[in-house]
Amino acid sequence: MNVTVQNILDIVNEIAPFEKAEPWDNVGLLAGSSQNEVTGILCALDFTDEVLNQAVALGANLIITHHPILFSAKKRLTEDDYEGRLLCDMIRKHINLISAHTNYDAAAGGVNDCLAEKLGLKNVRVVEGGEDEILRMGEIDPKPLSEFSDFVAKTLNDVVRVYGDKDKIIKCVAVCGGSGGEYAKAAYRAGADAYVTGEMRYHDSLNFALEGYASLHAGHDATERIAIKPLSDGLQKRINELQYNLTVFLFNNMGVEQ
Repeated sequence: MNVTVQNILDIVNEIAPFEKAEPWDNVGLLAGSSQNEVTGILCALDFTDEVLNQAVALGANLIITHHPILFSAKKRLTEDDYEGRLLCDMIRKHINLISAHTNYDAAAGGVNDCLAEKLGLKNVRVVEGGEDEILRMGEIDPKPLSEFSDFVAKTLNDVVRVYGDKDKIIKCVAVCGGSGGEYAKAAYRAGADAYVTGEMRYHDSLNFALEGYASLHAGHDATERIAIKPLSDGLQKRINELQYNLTVFLFNNMGVEQ
């Protein structure tokens, strides 16, 4: 059975409904044609030269990324800047590109559920009143902030910047992968003792710390990359259920895996 880009787009929409994306976001089919036949899929956090070259080497003509391209409107497509060169190269190599960004952040089983699971949160729920269903919150066994931050750094394998009283006992944690500074107030208002996100503004973090809250900046990449394998696994599972003869590959820091 021939599988088209539209078939895969429909599956992605089941996993991470595009209607959940922020209004400013750029998700869905960003390059190619919905009617193109798919020969293979490569999932990655970002669209880069290395990802493009790996897709070509694997015979995969569809790339699915978390972070989209073309955030800023382009009036010209030239090869005088990195994104322009990458886009032109992609077109020459007949590669299709789909992005699942803030829709995958908010989706059940998406980025923030993956982050909550990775950090061992219990009784995980969507923060009521949290903007766009982005935030997740749950409990941990009580421990000082210093101990919790060490655990986060070890678990995500990245440097963590910590703001707050190191002796503060952390029981309730809210999480948001990537750049989640705008959701910090909602997290604390919902009762979080600590907020784990990829990055947020220094002065905001400092002010929250002075008010008695803790924030942990655990790295934009580190807080989102953990969700790319679940995305690729979810795609492959649905593809297999539909009896499509198609392989989903995963691009990560260690290279490519099937």
